[in-house]
Parts: sequence; structure tokens; C-alpha cells
Amino acid sequence: MKEILPGLFHWRVIWPDIWSLESYFLRTGTGSVIIDPIESGRLDVVDQATDVEAVIVTSGWHERSARLFGKRTCAPVFVPERDVCMFEDLDVFETYDDGDDLPGGIRAIGAPGLTRGEHALLSSMHSGVLFTADCVGTTAKWAPGGMKIGGHPNGHPNPSATLSHLLEPEFSHLCPGHGNPLIGNGKAELAKLLESGVSTSSGRPAVTYFPLDPAQQPSTP
Repeated sequence: MKEILPGLFHWRVIWPDIWSLESYFLRTGTGSVIIDPIESGRLDVVDQATDVEAVIVTSGWHERSARLFGKRTCAPVFVPERDVCMFEDLDVFETYDDGDDLPGGIRAIGAPGLTRGEHALLSSMHSGVLFTADCVGTTAKWAPGGMKIGGHPNGHPNPSATLSHLLEPEFSHLCPGHGNPLIGNGKAELAKLLESGVSTSSGRPAVTYFPLDPAQQPSTP
């Protein structure tokens, strides 16, 4: 576990020969929140915390150890409403959707693609921190060939077409669900990616992609 900004801690677990799974602990003015936690050793900051307001899951694919951390901290677990059907271990939780305000001053921003309920989470701490699930990442699957950041190759193969709304809020730092956080230049690197129009497509787009605007949803036969 490493403190990457004052009160913002990051830890990871490596899936052998696949990619890294990132988790975050954030201290805020009202209490602490834990984002996409996965069990690991030496999490003293979490173990010693007495003010955890929420465990927040960003996507149906990021259930990880949410139930365990909720029980450990006696904090409610918040999950995306549109991904409830994906959770296997959670039996007690609260739901959220695009635009909702969450504990710790966190705002949910829908980023559907790999799943219908995927969200980014925005904190106003430290001039703005954007936490993402799978929509963008900085590890090789998302960002091959030396790219700083890229869109998910199946969920967001053309990020400039599906993720431009992530540039609307103010933030400086970007903390992805997979790969190293971008501290100080997160928004700048995301803007470069979207302006470049670069695609990392490796197959058909995820069948679960639905735009945030219902009027733009694909019609069903």
C-alpha cells in the first residue's frame, strides 16, 4: 500500500501473466471511502481506520473483496444499480446510478461499455481525482506500445466516441482500475487520448454497451 497523494492510498494485486488490479483508500473531510478493494496483506491504513463511510464498487466486474471490506469496516457497500445482476458474493448493498452523490463527496459518472453499470467516481480532493473501472487503463492491455492511457479494447475500443463526457468535470489525477495512477497529469493524458482518436480494438465491442442518453440506445429488432 502506497500513499500517492495526502490521504489517498493505492494498493494492487497482480494476476499472474494477466494484469494488475488496483484498489484505493481515500480520506475525505467527512470520513474515508474504499474503492474496488481486493484482499491483500499489509493494509494497515484500512485496518486502523475507524471512519469508513462506504465501500464503493465501480463495476459489476469489480466485486472483488467488497463484502469482506464492508464487514471489516462496518460500512455500507455501494454498487452500480445496472450491474446488480452480476454480483455473486454480495447479499446486502445499496445502489447508485449516474449523477448520484455518494459518501465522501464522491460523484458517480456513468461510463457504460464493458457493462451497463460501469461508473467513474469523481472526488474534489486534491484538485480533483477521477477513479475509473475498466473504461480506461494504463496497463498494456489498455495501453499497448508505450501509450500512457488507453480505452478498454472491447468495452471502449474508440474512447473518443464514448468517453468524452469524462472531460467535463475538473480533475488533475486519474486512478484507473488497472495500471498505474496518473498523478498530476490524469486529465491531460485522457484529453490527449480522446483527441488522438486512437483505437485499441481487439474484437467486437461489448454487447452490453449502452449510451448514457436513452435516446441514443441501439434499437432492438
